[in-house]
Amino acid sequence: MVDQIDQKAVKELLPFLSLNARGDVKSLALDYILGLSGSDSGKHFLNQNEEYLRCILELTRDSNSNISRDAYSTIVNLSAELAISDKLLKFNIIKPFLSYALKQTSEHADKVAMILSNVTRTETGCREVLKVTNTSEECSLYKIVEVLCVEKYNPRAELNYLATFLSNLTQLQESRDYILDRDCCVIQRLLPFTTYSASLVKRRGIVAVLKNCCFESRSHQWLLSDAVDILPHLLLPLTGPEEFPEDEMEKLPPDLQYMDDNKERESDPDIRNMLLEALLQLCSTKHGREMMRKFNIYVILKELFNWEVNEEVKKSCGNVIQVLIADEPEPSMQDLKQVQIPEEVRKKFDEEPQTNIQNS
Repeated sequence: MVDQIDQKAVKELLPFLSLNARGDVKSLALDYILGLSGSDSGKHFLNQNEEYLRCILELTRDSNSNISRDAYSTIVNLSAELAISDKLLKFNIIKPFLSYALKQTSEHADKVAMILSNVTRTETGCREVLKVTNTSEECSLYKIVEVLCVEKYNPRAELNYLATFLSNLTQLQESRDYILDRDCCVIQRLLPFTTYSASLVKRRGIVAVLKNCCFESRSHQWLLSDAVDILPHLLLPLTGPEEFPEDEMEKLPPDLQYMDDNKERESDPDIRNMLLEALLQLCSTKHGREMMRKFNIYVILKELFNWEVNEEVKKSCGNVIQVLIADEPEPSMQDLKQVQIPEEVRKKFDEEPQTNIQNS
């Protein structure tokens, strides 16, 4: 906890945390607050004294780039705490922050994208965002996806955390419905990023979006059709350089045949696990199981199982294999979410979509 002497010193800084304060003292005061935001005791103090939050948010609009940068950095640190991120929502930050993040010339857009990903870890934060995206064309879900998919959209920012932000939003049905809208061609734009090598954060976020969308059983047939063709995009990161007999190879989707000798699997175990969770969800419907058997994905999963060293991922891989090699259930029980199957597999089917991402 900040002691009494520190509290007194910090409170003396408050008048200098203002747009109208002299630049040099404002910079020094904010630098001290930025340091506080990196400690548990500092976060506790700032959380208990909302006037500081208000002042820091005000300084994100400072004309001095260094000051606005430090103000955003402070908010990044503070929003990593769930209690503070929920409190920040009271200041109506979503629309101005989202608008700033999506502006092509914003200098600190990466920091704002991180803040947005932090404040949407809760359902409350996600719903606050949807209030904005549903009423603002410049901040719509369409715009978020467009910005995310355009390389070098903002020369000053990478915007990788927009993927984390979007994955958080897809915890809500409304967001998944938009991503899966057959007239908008949204999910098709995201699929190539399952092998995006330039950013682990972006790749992880988009895989989380795809995994969450695979919870929608009613969309499985469309997702597996030529209109989307999601299966090769989920499997390619899990595929290694192994060769298969010709008759086995020819059953695989064309994009998964004859891999190079140097083909590497996804290096991140969290991403591998999410890809397998997406496949497990697709296995919950008869059509999904039939398509996976038709394309012989068992041989890829068997090699992955033998290669995998992470116990959690290995278990997830085994869950998918177990469903694929099992006998088909009675016609009245084709939805595996309603069938008596091993408890650990059942839990995977019944879980609500999650992000599986550390946002801070």
